[in-house]
Amino acid sequence: MPGAEPGRGGLGPALLVTGLSLAVYLLTLAPGLTFEHWGADSGDLSTAAYTLGVPHPTGYPTYILLAWLFSHIPVGTVAYRVNLLSAVCAAAAAGLLCRTAEALLPAQGRRWPLAAATALTFAFSSLLWSQAVIGEVYALLSLFAALLLWLLVRWQQGGSDRLLWAAALLFGLGLGNHLTLAFLAPAVPILLWPERRRWLRPSLLGPAAGLFILGLSIYAYLPLAAAHRPPVNWGNPQTWRQFLWVVTGRQYQPFVFGLPAEQIWTRLGSWALLLGDQFGWWGLAIALAGVAWARQRRRRFLLFALTWSLPLAVYAFFYYTSDSYIYLLPAVMLLALGWGAGGCYLLHLARRWRPARQRMALAALLLLPLASLALHWQAADLSDDRAAQLYSQQVLEAVAPNSLVVVRGDRATFALWYAVYVENQRPDLAVVNGPMLAFIWYRQQIRHLYPDLILNEPTAADVTTDDLVRDLMAVNSTRRPVYATDPGDSWGEWFDFVQVGEAPVFRVQVKSRWETGG
Repeated sequence: MPGAEPGRGGLGPALLVTGLSLAVYLLTLAPGLTFEHWGADSGDLSTAAYTLGVPHPTGYPTYILLAWLFSHIPVGTVAYRVNLLSAVCAAAAAGLLCRTAEALLPAQGRRWPLAAATALTFAFSSLLWSQAVIGEVYALLSLFAALLLWLLVRWQQGGSDRLLWAAALLFGLGLGNHLTLAFLAPAVPILLWPERRRWLRPSLLGPAAGLFILGLSIYAYLPLAAAHRPPVNWGNPQTWRQFLWVVTGRQYQPFVFGLPAEQIWTRLGSWALLLGDQFGWWGLAIALAGVAWARQRRRRFLLFALTWSLPLAVYAFFYYTSDSYIYLLPAVMLLALGWGAGGCYLLHLARRWRPARQRMALAALLLLPLASLALHWQAADLSDDRAAQLYSQQVLEAVAPNSLVVVRGDRATFALWYAVYVENQRPDLAVVNGPMLAFIWYRQQIRHLYPDLILNEPTAADVTTDDLVRDLMAVNSTRRPVYATDPGDSWGEWFDFVQVGEAPVFRVQVKSRWETGG
């Protein structure tokens, strides 16, 4: 790292990478809400952003405020505008990675083309591309990771202290988007240790700590947003206890290192395929060659990258959800830098060849991102995806006026939240998530949103969530039509469920009088 020169290409290559990446993302961008690429949460996030609410833990205040800004851009639907935020963030992350690669690659005439190819390899990786075309928090996570990496490298190469102060502020703001960015923290001292006399000073660390806290204070948005009782108000974090419940993601803590032992080998196999798919297997081979090269030339940076990415990978691996692999985006970014180092190494070996063959080798290397582009286009392309929109339309057209609609899964819940609260379709409906009735804050929210709905508070300790749902449907069935999008198996003892035509919704009919115990 020390002694490496800043990139010679200036802003031109980075802007080219950003523009090309953005163009590809826009061509493949989802036109609205989507269930693809594990994007069901986009309905929750888009609704919370547009209404300045609180989405599911950890609240993601940095993302929500940025998405709110994008949601007012006069183009397309609100969901499309939120998707656009992801495309811009992912393209900017690729552009910043180009700048970082220029700074790290050995000084030679072909450095900037190789840096651009490195960045495009990341831009067209299957993981980043999948998140660049939907409304999710992970493209912004990639942008913060790329921005922090660039600031750290530039400071280490002789930049002013303001770069570290900016990094501290952005680190706090980045944690307001996704807490997995915290895995960067233990790696930073490793990267900067040779310059410890420059940064181990109160005059630098004091302002940096203050700016970090200032960035982290973005979480103050959560209680402020909750105070105006938006339609999406997860956890209602107005008290310290509820604030911590949201910010720490306590609802999801059972998933942390919750992967069952019998699923470890299955996940190892799927993750191995995932790793090979990022740049294509040929790209992975080049990246691994670059890692081996960095062991001799950039040992400290390699240690920094491993300290950041390996604990992150372990956390993501044992996190017991199907989409936890998306947390690996910063690690994929670092692996892309390995691809650039591998390209340098291959070109170094090609120096023994004739000039014509050297040029052919360089051209082949620079064209590899286009191979990745072709490889991943079909899987990434959501430009014609309207399944979520069609789902909401079918449900809303099928139910009678002033109905109670009980939902269970994230897809149904978030898609209908978006349709009702953002697009103002069927404001006469009461949309209630059955499993969430287990939370006191959610029952309070339902009473606030739908004051004419009867929702009994449980009086016995052994009342289950199914009991609450059955009571809700039974006591309201005499006052208004009741529907369920995906009835629970245990509900059939008390109700008949009649599908409404071919729509994915069922009319609820009480089998017999049910006297609730509270």
